[in-house]
Amino acid sequence: MIHRFVKIVCLATMALLLATSSWAADKNMVFSSPYGITTLDPSTSYSTELGYMANIYETLIKVNPPGSKELFSFVLATGYTASEDGLEYTFNLRKGVKFHDGTAFTAAAVKFSLERTQKIGKGAAFIWADLKEIQVVDDFTVKLILGKPVPLPQIAASAYASFIMSPKVGDKDAEWFNKGNDAGSGPYTLKNYKDGESWMLAKFDGYWGGWDGKHIENILVKFTKEGLTQLQMLQAGQAMLAGRIPVDSIKSVKEGTKTQIVYGPSYQNYMAFFNTQRPPLDNAKVRQALCHAIPYEDIVNIGFDGLATQARGPVPQGQFGGTEDVMQYKYDLELAKKLLAEAGHPGGGLKLTLTHAAENVGESRFAPLIQSEFKKIGVDVEIKALAWSTQWTMAKKDPKTAQDIFLLLWWPTYSDPYETLYSLLHDEGEKPVWNLAYYKNPAYDTMIRTAYETVGSNPEKALGLYVDAQNLIQKDAPVAWVVDTSGWWPASKKLKGLVINPAYPNVPFFYEMYIE
Repeated sequence: MIHRFVKIVCLATMALLLATSSWAADKNMVFSSPYGITTLDPSTSYSTELGYMANIYETLIKVNPPGSKELFSFVLATGYTASEDGLEYTFNLRKGVKFHDGTAFTAAAVKFSLERTQKIGKGAAFIWADLKEIQVVDDFTVKLILGKPVPLPQIAASAYASFIMSPKVGDKDAEWFNKGNDAGSGPYTLKNYKDGESWMLAKFDGYWGGWDGKHIENILVKFTKEGLTQLQMLQAGQAMLAGRIPVDSIKSVKEGTKTQIVYGPSYQNYMAFFNTQRPPLDNAKVRQALCHAIPYEDIVNIGFDGLATQARGPVPQGQFGGTEDVMQYKYDLELAKKLLAEAGHPGGGLKLTLTHAAENVGESRFAPLIQSEFKKIGVDVEIKALAWSTQWTMAKKDPKTAQDIFLLLWWPTYSDPYETLYSLLHDEGEKPVWNLAYYKNPAYDTMIRTAYETVGSNPEKALGLYVDAQNLIQKDAPVAWVVDTSGWWPASKKLKGLVINPAYPNVPFFYEMYIE
């Protein structure tokens, strides 16, 4: 059945290629992708469509990959200056840029885009909460005025909610975008959009960066959910890039004569939220016991085939705020039993439910490992694999009837740890969004906010506060931080220039690639 499906996919791919003008083997490629599209609206996009959006739209500045000489590179901006108090940032803008609809890029487009995102107020729009005013100084100078001295460059380079779009779409809504229309300035424009099937990232002839040199010009995206199908398309030469193949197939791809695995850093991590609003997990010692009963090493080796490391806290190692100064739980069943006894549960005798996204292969692989070890300390776990939307909806209804343990894969919206620390654990009141531990700690909330307002003027002090906040969380254990994952892409050996940038998860920047 799988082989037949691959043949059907290949025939459909060939038909699309024939319908595309100037399709050349050394300039164009097929991407077998498991990453679906929630919305194509650049103001509200906040999910796995980022891999396409970041090739269609651009931001003022961009975070460089780890190891780069400079933290940022300039995209639609060519430079910026900040006031001494950190409340005003003046950006100089790039001249000669055109949007895909032919509109010239100016400061008015920056003002329109950010104000549109703020006004709609969905997705990651919250990152602009401290932006109070946008002033157009002239056509190529814009001033952003803050209410508090937060790290604006990191926000302007965010993976979400910082895209600049043509002001001609002022009267357009999400429905217009979701029909396959775009308003970007990036190297590619969206063509032949068939939701849930396929679409084209097609060369934008008027791209300001130009097309001299080696670049991929057109990318046919085949939406392919099954990892095995992606693997077979890659190995058959019907795709040059795959999004996510089965973990146990990595070795064969790595050793293949025509395939490779491109590795890189990642800021993605897996966690297990504990329901702190319901017994027995309202007791910190029970939560600490469970943290010590998680088989971290087995999860790394069996669940992720070694492509992960045990997490230390909310902020992955390598990102600002992710340091070895943060406490790390160790697998210790005897200590776990001791803590359970101290909490009034000698021998365990507890029954818990654990939910995870059925679509997430990693969670499916390591959830049974947790279940097995918890049983050894007298804690019976019922695993429920639910569709992500079902799992999330259930968790947000009422903490008193929600799951006991919620597995989640997380990645940061931008490169300051505040967004992760705030989103995952600040007090969200009666309507939780991401704080699925339903945790409340005013001291923690104050600590991370102080760090956020300090990082621009005194990053060393801010780092200390971020570390203290994480250690506070570790001691209270509302969440078990399981693993930080490694970044990797299965690809054809002919594909060159693929660089993993952890600030933009699951984004292949196609303009930087070429085919050998």
